[in-house]
Parts: sequence; structure tokens; C-alpha cells
Amino acid sequence: MSNPDPASIATLRAHITKHLDLLDQSQQEIVDAISEDIPILGKTPRAAVLVAGLLENYYTCAETIFVRISQFFENNLDTGRWHKDLLERMTLKIEPVRPQVISQPVKEDLVELMRFRHFRRYYFGAAYDWERLDALVTRCNRVHPTLLADVRGFLGFLNTLLEE
Repeated sequence: MSNPDPASIATLRAHITKHLDLLDQSQQEIVDAISEDIPILGKTPRAAVLVAGLLENYYTCAETIFVRISQFFENNLDTGRWHKDLLERMTLKIEPVRPQVISQPVKEDLVELMRFRHFRRYYFGAAYDWERLDALVTRCNRVHPTLLADVRGFLGFLNTLLEE
């Protein structure tokens, strides 16, 4: 990749920053739903739809960050398995183009959230298993701080590009 112009780098940085804020809000909505709404609603099918939707939103927001990065630096995703390939690509350090975006443990947690999102989008009639939802919420809460730290580290790389 040739040297990108500062405006393009700044635009990418702005998109990532915006989506990190949205990711934080999304994770907080999950926490609030579990601590405030579910005790009132109970673990009903409707409450499961609420939690499932919040988990789907969380992963989609994270994936949007990765798509922006991939479009900027690599600009080629296989159309067949691009969701999984995108996560794998974010764990790669692509010399001399860009550093690794996320660690392998973050990727492993996100793969589970990605699989769930796929299930939610394509299996409309299936009832949600609260044990599975609880495990996904735990996984989301666990990965969130590390995911934020990883992506903020990548923002540091973008800042160094702007300083050059």
C-alpha cells in the first residue's frame, strides 16, 4: 500500500472512534438488560429475543470496525466466508502495511458471537436457550474490555501514521 493521505487516515480513525463509542453503549445495554430488565421480565421467550438482539447488535458493531479497517488496508474479502475470514485477518500483523488489530483470544470470543448472530439471522422459528444466552452474555462481558484495548492500540498506530 502506498502512503495513504492524512484525510483518509483521519476518516478511518473517526469511523473507528465512533463505533468504539457505539460498542461501549451496546455492551452497556446488555449489562442493563441483564441487571434491570430480565429480573422484571423473567427469562421468558420475549426477554430472550431482547437479549439476543442486543448480542447481535454488539457483534455487528465490532464487525463494522473490522470491515472499515480491512477496506482501508487490504480491500479484498472473499465473498463466501468473509465474516470468518475478516476475524482471522484482524489477528494478522501485515508487514509493512498494518499491525495486528485484535489478539487471538479476542478473536475466539468474537467467533462465538458471530456464530450466534448467524443463528439469530437465519433461524427465525428457533427458541433461544437461556443457558446459551447467559454464556454469550458472559463471553461478551469478558471480551469487551480487551477488545476495546486492542482496537484503541490500533488507533495509536493510525495516530503515528498521521504524525509521519
